[in-house]
Amino acid sequence: MKFEEDYVMRMIKDMVKALACVVFGKRFTEYEVEEEKADDTDFLYRNIIQMADRGKINEAENILLTDMDRTDKRYMEMAMSFYLHINKYTDEFLSANGYSRQEILDGVEALAEANGIKGLDGLSDGL
Repeated sequence: MKFEEDYVMRMIKDMVKALACVVFGKRFTEYEVEEEKADDTDFLYRNIIQMADRGKINEAENILLTDMDRTDKRYMEMAMSFYLHINKYTDEFLSANGYSRQEILDGVEALAEANGIKGLDGLSDGL
């Protein structure tokens, strides 16, 4: 159902924006790698985006969750950008590559909880 897919996609986008306002205290813009200042973290981020675009979404998410330095202040911005990026994929692409819109929601909810923000879990129940 196209309407349901659009609704869930908007909900994820709005959740990320709200989370960014709480965490950063400002309007969220997606993470961008500045080529002239790129470091290992930036290259790793670019790599996980490219992996996801090739359909290796689970593998890319695993790298995001295990290999990135969570003490780096850019981590949260990168993680939110990752979930916004994969949220743009169609349900068909996600499904064909062993991923789902629900997993995107779960990832955003986990980011919120990791930052001490409770109450986002359960928003997606029943979708």
